[in-house]
Amino acid sequence: MNSRDVKKPNYLFVNENIGGHRTVHRSLRKILADREDVTVEFIDGEDPGFVGKVLRAPIPGLSKLDMDFQPLRGQLVHSFNLRRRVRKRLKQGGVDAMHVYTQNGMLGGAELLRETPSVITTDSTGRLNVFSVPYRTPTRFTSPLSKVNPIFERPVLKAASRVFACSNAVETSLTSSDYSMTLQQVERLEMGVHSPYFTDPLPPRDPAKRPVIVFVGTSLERKGGSLLLDVWREQLRDRADLVLITLETPPAEEGLTVINDLQPGEDRLWDLLAQADIFCLPSLIDQAPNAILEAMAASLPVVAHPNGAIPEMVIDGETGFLVDASKPEPVAEALNKLIDDPELRATMGAAGYRHAKDHYDMSSSVETILAALHHATDIGARPNDNDMVFELHEEVDDDLLKQWMELATVHSTRFASRPSYVLNWFEFLGKGQMAIATVHREGQLVALLPLHSRTRLGVSVYRLAGHGLGTIGEALSADPQALKALVEGLYERKLLLALTHLPENSALVQALIDHGGWTLNHNVDDVCPVTDLPEGTTAVDLRSARSLRRLRNARNKSAKDAGEVTFEVVDSPERFIEVWPEIVSVAAVAEADEQVARLNLTAGVHGNFTRAFLFEEAQQGRLRVLLLRVGGEAKAFEIMFLSGTYAESWLTRFDPEQRGLSVGHQLIESTANDSETAGITVLDHMIGESDYKQAWETRTYQVGTVIAAPAKTAWFWLPLERLIRGTSELVYHKVQEWRERK
Repeated sequence: MNSRDVKKPNYLFVNENIGGHRTVHRSLRKILADREDVTVEFIDGEDPGFVGKVLRAPIPGLSKLDMDFQPLRGQLVHSFNLRRRVRKRLKQGGVDAMHVYTQNGMLGGAELLRETPSVITTDSTGRLNVFSVPYRTPTRFTSPLSKVNPIFERPVLKAASRVFACSNAVETSLTSSDYSMTLQQVERLEMGVHSPYFTDPLPPRDPAKRPVIVFVGTSLERKGGSLLLDVWREQLRDRADLVLITLETPPAEEGLTVINDLQPGEDRLWDLLAQADIFCLPSLIDQAPNAILEAMAASLPVVAHPNGAIPEMVIDGETGFLVDASKPEPVAEALNKLIDDPELRATMGAAGYRHAKDHYDMSSSVETILAALHHATDIGARPNDNDMVFELHEEVDDDLLKQWMELATVHSTRFASRPSYVLNWFEFLGKGQMAIATVHREGQLVALLPLHSRTRLGVSVYRLAGHGLGTIGEALSADPQALKALVEGLYERKLLLALTHLPENSALVQALIDHGGWTLNHNVDDVCPVTDLPEGTTAVDLRSARSLRRLRNARNKSAKDAGEVTFEVVDSPERFIEVWPEIVSVAAVAEADEQVARLNLTAGVHGNFTRAFLFEEAQQGRLRVLLLRVGGEAKAFEIMFLSGTYAESWLTRFDPEQRGLSVGHQLIESTANDSETAGITVLDHMIGESDYKQAWETRTYQVGTVIAAPAKTAWFWLPLERLIRGTSELVYHKVQEWRERK
């Protein structure tokens, strides 16, 4: 029974409270007010006071060059005040989890987010905002100096169990090298708006009346209102009225209405929008303005500048017009079209309403946020099973080997986590010290992560055993609690982890995130194509008749010119030993023709390793080697490993003289046609895309490198590890260049 069965959870909502964020939190208050399953509290950012204003003030001279870090200093001042209030409330107890909107309100507060299960929602990042600060002009110094922002943002973002990105651009920024967040930690979520017109009917509009253009923005100059006012005065005032909802007070004139007493989140806004016919926000700085969504929720066509997430909100030509608002002419042209065509206004407004209701209803977003807070609360506690024992092994005895094999047989989905691969890699190729991390429950192995450690410049880094040979990593675990205990054990040992080629849905990465004590850097390494082969699937279901006819014609031509094309599946240890020389021969011929040298995994010491672990996989019934023969002679091979019905295609080589045969296509076609007999439902082509893999893929997934360190030491270890890795890679490439010259 979890805590929600006993009492209602209490969640703290922390709001940066700048600009449109005020409206968001007012809407959240309304939506959450009637909830009976949770209790909520709110802390909003406040005015920084005189001292704060002095600390964040522009520095004469430097501000013109955008070298005074003024926006960042403003965020740090704002965070200092908000952080103190949040810390005071958390010390009182009774808060189960915390929602932060956005990270810029809690800079320097990563420890608070680690101590309390937390979720962040953000509509931007420092790196994205750098060219959109309304009161500053970017210079050549803006971009390089903005690299300082992530130094303050990253710890806060990575301390959260989940980060919701309000646009594709924000999601991309968070998972880029600027922030290095994992794909599991970041989720796309449009915060949306809370409109009465999502449940109640909208008052009808009279298409025959004089059209009304409405603008919503605190500052006319910053939000493009001044440009709109000029366009209206010069070109539109005789055909449309203008309503400016702002904090400013422009001079009164006929046809112009100024509303400057509207408070954020006030319901009167919806009446004003319902009385208008066109919404225009020619702002060059807004990233994801709520005003646009509010207008769409009131069935208004929108004219806006395509900045930030706005192109996701406004479908150009369907729900409104996206124009270059840096010049008055495009804005005037779009407004003229809408003024002249009442039917177009109604059509675009209706399309915008449907788009807003389907994708930007804040009530749905609140459900997603609450689910994330529930999850963060549930995973907040450290594993407390006294019968869970974590160990780090420098060698594997017979008992551990036996239990490892049993665990892998039931739970492995990647051959690189199995003892056949790991132990043979250590025997033939391994460097550094073996470090097999295990968890036993009542004497039974329930989790294992195969690692090895190497020490450079006095720093020990723990990596996946056998990394760098095209493998995809995983941790073996019997259940989530076992994996949780494994991650806790690694944390208690204060290990610095460098885990290569983990898939985007890695349970290990998710467990590291959920733990809350780790800081992770993530970089996408590659894309892996996959061919899904559900029961009954053959090549006919995957490729066109024309494509398959070309492959058939290629086989017929080969039969005529060189010999019949046949396929052989090798899956027994005895037959594998017999065909191994043929595999070596094909790989050698392929290597001799390669323009860029690739590691030959069938030759020398690498060949000894490959032969040994393939033989053991064959003994376990998990090896599938597909040989393509021409006239009885092996000309190509594909080495696959089975985990139940999941097949990993690890190594493919072919005789370059057979290029005309489209060997890669032929091999996949053969597997597809034989998939039901072989019991294969998924063919994972693993690291790297190619033309023939892409032709057969039904989906793809990303793999990446995760660098993880205990959060309290991450500020030191992660940059140091990056330096060591960069130096090692540089030395490696220089050695390779020297060898090629020799």
